[in-house]
Order: sequence, then C-alpha cells, then structure tokens
Amino acid sequence: MQTNTIRFSCVGCGVCCKGRLIPLTVSEAEQWLSRGHDIAVILEAFNESTWPTTSGEYAHSAGRSVEVLCGDTKIRVIAIFAGKAIEQCPNLRPDNLCGIYEERPLVCRIYPMEINPFIELRKEEKVCPPEVWELGEILCTDGQADPALDALITLSRQADKSEAQVKVTVCAQLNLSVASWKGDALAVYFPEREIMLNALLSLKDTPDLSTCKWKVRVDDATLRGRLEAVSLTLDYSEKNNYIFHSLQPHSS
Repeated sequence: MQTNTIRFSCVGCGVCCKGRLIPLTVSEAEQWLSRGHDIAVILEAFNESTWPTTSGEYAHSAGRSVEVLCGDTKIRVIAIFAGKAIEQCPNLRPDNLCGIYEERPLVCRIYPMEINPFIELRKEEKVCPPEVWELGEILCTDGQADPALDALITLSRQADKSEAQVKVTVCAQLNLSVASWKGDALAVYFPEREIMLNALLSLKDTPDLSTCKWKVRVDDATLRGRLEAVSLTLDYSEKNNYIFHSLQPHSS
C-alpha cells in the first residue's frame, strides 16, 4: 500500500517567526510577559447554530471554550493568548535562530504540523521554502504525526481544554468582553503587559463569569440579524479596546 509521507528539515530561514501571533499556554504567556514581551488576546464566540452539537468540530471547539451569557442567550467563548510577533518574534536572533530554543512555546515545537484535528497539513499553505520538504525526518504519514510529535500535539490540545476557564476568566477580569463570531471575524486585544501579567499571577481574585456583560461583534449582515433574533447582545460601538479583523471576503 502506498503511503503519503511528509518529511521536514528546518533551514533556519526564520520566516515562520515573522508576521504572526503565536498561541501560548497560560504558563507560556506568563513567561512571555515576564521576558518583557507583549501578547495579544483573541476572543471568539459560537453556539450550537454554528455546527450540530453532535459534530466533531463542535466537540473540539466546545472542549476549549467556556459557556457564558450574552444577553438572554448562552454562547461559548474561546480565549486565545498569543505572543505578539507581528513584525517578528522578539526572541528571534539576528542569525534567524531562536533565542529561547530550549524554552520555546509548545506550538513552535509542533510547527509545521497542525494542532486542529480538522485542518490538514498542506505544504503549499506554509511559508517555508520548498527545500524544507525534500529531506529530513518524517513529519507525518498519511496525516498521522510522528509519535513524538503526536505527543506534543496531544499535550497542546489538553492545555487548550484544561486552561479554557482560566483564560476566559482573565479576560472577564480585564473587561475584555467583546468576542467575534467564530468564522466571521477576529476580535483581537493588546492588553498592557504589566496589567496582563498581574491578572495571570492573581487568578484567585478573578470574578464570577456570570457577572460579566459579554457581547458579540459581527461583520456579516445576515449573521448579525440571525444573532439579534435570538437576543444576543451585539457590540456596535465605534470606539473600542480591540481590533476587529473581518474574515469575510470584500469586493474591491
């Protein structure tokens, strides 16, 4: 039987360390902030109207989310903490090597494999130069990651689930309470470094999530009307403390 084997060998070009946000676990976010670097917080919301509750996609997202009240309706919120590397990772050295290689985030150890089980690894969608795929160790076979890499992916998924409550609670404490609708847009916050770090270090003082007034910001007009119809509270304010990045195609 013919197998589809993908090999990978990093050439140290540093391109994967530039122009992105790097998802972090809670402990990694603390380390990142303690090093003097900034993080972003991404908030996404959804409910059973996004997928059937029996689907694998719903179960995956529900496992890394927290149920909250938005208006009169229950929604699920996912909070993602991400290292700010929009220009480049602050840990990238001038020689394009990682300055914290032994302590690099879990997602960096997993790259270029996908963590989401519903996203297939596609070489053509990665920023790496073509030669990285020609030689090197086996990354995956027929979509199944190498055992050592698969263990890291499992660890990342477990952290997503076990830390979901902590992440959403920290957001509520800092009044980061407007989420985008999953698949429609991204609501991205850039909290002040010291304030974010203090919130992470004082989790015992976090509020009851039920007291937080959660809202949703939507780009698509049809979706907006559907969510209004089920009494979700939507955010229409022109001045806000987040960047709203639409994922919808717009005609030129």
